[in-house]
Amino acid sequence: MSVPRAVGIDFGTTNSVLALSEGLSEPHIVPFGDTATFRSLLCFYTEPNERGHKRVVGVAGPDAIATYELHGGECRLIQSVKNFVADDSFRETTVYGQRFRIEDLVGVILKQLRAGAEKSCGDLGQTVVSGRPVQFAGSEPNEALALKRLTLAYNQAGFSDVRFVEEPLAAADFHLRGLQEDALCLIADLGGGTSDFSLVQLIQSPEGPRRRTIGHAGIGVAGDVFDFRIIQNAVSPKLGKDSFYKSFAKRLPVPGAAYNKFQRWSELSMLRGSQTLRDLKDIRKTAEDAEGVAQLIYIIENELGLQLYRAVGHTKASLSSAEHSDFRFRSGPVEIEGSISRTAFESWIAQDIAAIMAVVDRLFSDTKTELAAVDRVFMTGGTSFVPAVRRAFDQRFQSAEIMTGDEFVSVAGGLALNGRC
Repeated sequence: MSVPRAVGIDFGTTNSVLALSEGLSEPHIVPFGDTATFRSLLCFYTEPNERGHKRVVGVAGPDAIATYELHGGECRLIQSVKNFVADDSFRETTVYGQRFRIEDLVGVILKQLRAGAEKSCGDLGQTVVSGRPVQFAGSEPNEALALKRLTLAYNQAGFSDVRFVEEPLAAADFHLRGLQEDALCLIADLGGGTSDFSLVQLIQSPEGPRRRTIGHAGIGVAGDVFDFRIIQNAVSPKLGKDSFYKSFAKRLPVPGAAYNKFQRWSELSMLRGSQTLRDLKDIRKTAEDAEGVAQLIYIIENELGLQLYRAVGHTKASLSSAEHSDFRFRSGPVEIEGSISRTAFESWIAQDIAAIMAVVDRLFSDTKTELAAVDRVFMTGGTSFVPAVRRAFDQRFQSAEIMTGDEFVSVAGGLALNGRC
């Protein structure tokens, strides 16, 4: 009996990956240029239509980066849109006067992800297996709303048949396919927006290996929060954070809410044209650190989120292999430089790693499983490269084999394998 082509999509906070399984062959990761990942990034701009009126155009992935690099502040850049899918309070956003619901934003990414893949792979059909976090990002995530929105976004991209699989379970299917013995395994999927865990038992039998799921756990703390800590500690203090301004002869602190939004990729892109930006312009007039506040306004108005993301990402990646990294961000009047040590960075993210490990401990407590019973820990996702994160798992699971590799593609590969069922 022939097995049809299966499509798996790992729609991620930072990057997305598409995998295909042709028949019974190993899953194939579809490349986009010279990389296996497709940036989950949106860039909107306007152009005249046939009647001379402006129309809003949205592009994603490599095209979004190219458009942004060409037009800069004339565009509207949106990052980490996945963080909004479970947010009840986020209904829509207005871009150049046109309203976009969250499913419309995600739909643009998925449509262009599909189009890019079909250039080399042909028609992908109507059926897709999509990843989903164990727990969506947000303080009070609405899971049903998130799945509804994602389904509508996939429908916009031409997929009428959508099935969701927890991301760590997909990674488990990818990693466990090569094991030849029974094993109790923890799958740790540490991405950009969420950290998710699945505890599974691999059982060998005459009919072939099978997987029994023991439990899941997740938390909306991952790589984006680590980025937030770098901006919070190394960038925002040079942009007027914790300074003061005068209002009716009173000396008041510059509101921290503006910096909380600035420090999150998903909210930074929403600040342009917001009341928060208008408030900052008023505060600048009497601010003690007027230059710092002015530079913050410049970053927001000129849509410099991508440059800032690159500077932060470079520093974070460098600290995975070096004890110190030089942070540099320059654009127009803004010039922020400084050396950051791995020790300092690890102190900034210590509370976040503790929160992640508390979820792991709760998973074992809820399933009444001993930590020492784990045979293997598979770590996947970009945040698994952070040394302090790997060290935390080494310390928790001293008797287990910690396994890494295929950190960015294992979820998508496992989703494609799931598509065979």
